[in-house]
Amino acid sequence: MKSNRKGNAALIALLVVIIIVGIGAIVMLLAGRNSIDETEKFQNSSKGGNNQVTTQVTQVTEPEKPKEVNLYCKKDPSFKQTNIKGFTAAASIIGDLDSDTILAGSSMDSRCYPASLTKIMTILVACENIKSYDDTYTFKDTDFTKLVEEDASMAGFKAGETVPAKDLLYGAILPSGADAAVGLANMAAGSEAAFVKLMNQRAKELGLKNTNFTNVSGIHNPNHYSTVNDMLVIMKVAYHNVTCRNVLNTFDYTTSKTSQNPEGIHLTCLLGGRLQGFFIDKNGNGENDDTAKVQGGKTGFTNDAKSCIATYCYDSETEHTYVCVLAKCASTEQSISEMMSMYEKYLPGSKAKIPDATTAAAKTTTAAATTAKAA
Repeated sequence: MKSNRKGNAALIALLVVIIIVGIGAIVMLLAGRNSIDETEKFQNSSKGGNNQVTTQVTQVTEPEKPKEVNLYCKKDPSFKQTNIKGFTAAASIIGDLDSDTILAGSSMDSRCYPASLTKIMTILVACENIKSYDDTYTFKDTDFTKLVEEDASMAGFKAGETVPAKDLLYGAILPSGADAAVGLANMAAGSEAAFVKLMNQRAKELGLKNTNFTNVSGIHNPNHYSTVNDMLVIMKVAYHNVTCRNVLNTFDYTTSKTSQNPEGIHLTCLLGGRLQGFFIDKNGNGENDDTAKVQGGKTGFTNDAKSCIATYCYDSETEHTYVCVLAKCASTEQSISEMMSMYEKYLPGSKAKIPDATTAAAKTTTAAATTAKAA
C-alpha cells in the first residue's frame, strides 16, 4: 500500500506537468507565430491639436486570402450631388460600407491621378500574395535610384537592410514610404513590374472600371490613374482585410532594429498629423463631442494629382463605417477641411450647417443685381 501511494503521487504529478505544458502550447498556438501587432490607433484629432489615441493590439497570423465582398456601392435613394461652398476637389465621394450605398458625390467616375493613394492597393495586393509577415526583403542600392530622382517620400530604409514584411506594410502607409512599397513589390513578385501586373490583375478581378497602375508608389505617369468611385472599392476591400485595416488605422509604429537602423525607425502617420486641429462636428455645436470619428486612411500629393485623400470614419450613433475619397484638392489643408465638411454635411442625422455653393452663388448674383439696379 505504501508503494502504491508513491506510485499514484508520481503519476498525478506527471499528469499535472503534461496539462501545464499542453495549456502553454495551446496559448502559443492561438497567439500565432507570424503576427502583426497594431500599436496605436488614431480615432480623431481634437480642436487644439490633442490627438485622441487609443492603444489596441490586434494579432493576425498568416496573410489572409482575398474575401469576396459586394464591390461597387449603389446610390442611396437620398443621394446628393456634392454642393459645398468653397469646395476645390475635382471629384468626391462618400459611401456607407454597411449599407453599400453612396450618400453623396461629384465626378465620381472621372479619371484622376491617385498619387500615394496607390499605396492602399499596394499593401492590399501584398497582403494577398506574400507567404508570411515574417518574410524579409534586403534592399539594394538600385531600389532607391528612381525614387531619389523623383523625390519620392521615404520611410527611411537603407541599402543592405533586411526588413520583415510587416515593417514594410507600415512603412508604405504611415510615412507614405515609396522605399517600403518597392520592397513589398520585390518581396511578393520579384520586381516592381511583376507586382504592378498583380495590381492590375486584381483591379480587373474587382471590376474596377477606370483604374490602371504603372508603379507601386503613385509616382506620376499619364497611364497611372483611377477614379474616386474605384478608390472607394479599393478602400472597401482593404477594410475587409484585417491587416490592411490595422495598418491604415495605425498612428504610430516602430520597425525592427537592424544594423542600419539600430533603434528601428519610428513611423508616424502623415494623415494623423494633418488631422491635428480638425474634428467632425456632426451635431453642429462647435465642440469635439460627436459620435463620428475619423479612424484612418491615406493622403497623397503630386504636382499633377494635387492633394487627394481617402479616409474611414466610424459613427457610433449609426454603428456604420463610412469612406470619403477626394481628388485634386487645392492644398493638403483644403483636402482635410473638405473631407470634414463631406462627413458633416452628408452623414445620416448630421445637424451641421455647411453652406451650399449654389446658395452662396445665388446670393452673390442677387447682391450684384441689386447694386447694378441702384446704380
